[in-house]
Amino acid sequence: MNPSGGLFWHWHAWRHQAQWADTCDDIALWLREMPASPSSPAASSKSDELLILGASAGWMMSSDWLQGFARVTTFDVDRWAAPLFRLRHGAALRASGTTLHCHTADALTQLDTVLQAHPRALVLLDNVLGQLRFHTPSVDEASARIARIAKHLHGRRWGSVHDAFSGRTLRKPGAGLPAMQRSLQPARMPEGRAPARAVALGRFSRQLQAQGDWLDHLTDQVFPTGTPVHHMAWAYRPGYCHWLQAGWVAA
Repeated sequence: MNPSGGLFWHWHAWRHQAQWADTCDDIALWLREMPASPSSPAASSKSDELLILGASAGWMMSSDWLQGFARVTTFDVDRWAAPLFRLRHGAALRASGTTLHCHTADALTQLDTVLQAHPRALVLLDNVLGQLRFHTPSVDEASARIARIAKHLHGRRWGSVHDAFSGRTLRKPGAGLPAMQRSLQPARMPEGRAPARAVALGRFSRQLQAQGDWLDHLTDQVFPTGTPVHHMAWAYRPGYCHWLQAGWVAA
């Protein structure tokens, strides 16, 4: 079974859309803070192109936001992602005149080629970086791979929403989630860990009533120092929560 995709994931996402509504609202607010395109004419109502890596079916993004682009191009290794993305968002994008191209491929293993093919696109890594530890032989290799991906994006307009931590919780189904919080990406310390990270983890753990040890998704150093970072709670399923981080990086 694919640990981060496949039919089970899509069924789970479809079934929990109502329970995920608050988190989707937080993501929608963050998405609209994307850096502006310097190449789009001032009179144009649409940005040039959005390139989504790890798009899945776009379960946690709205068609309204996607309609603000002239072109949307998606990549995902999951063979169900492309048809379900078209099913969820295709009609709205056709209505707005937005061109949609969906690819079934691993864009992260050929990232330079993909970026060169879409030189003016805004790049969005959609809940993919936090999953790489499940697809990489070791934690050290996963951390190195995430760092390489962030380095490849230097000089581009890009953003990422990804898992930071996940684990069991005493939070009752239907209970309110902590409000979205904002901070700045701290500088990397000599020991490789930012002190603010432990403070933030403790705060979210208390608010989510975390139980036991939470899984570290190795994404604490994705963004450059000083990047505005949004922190969001996601009730993935009853008794289990994720802490998401999201940020935009200007070119």
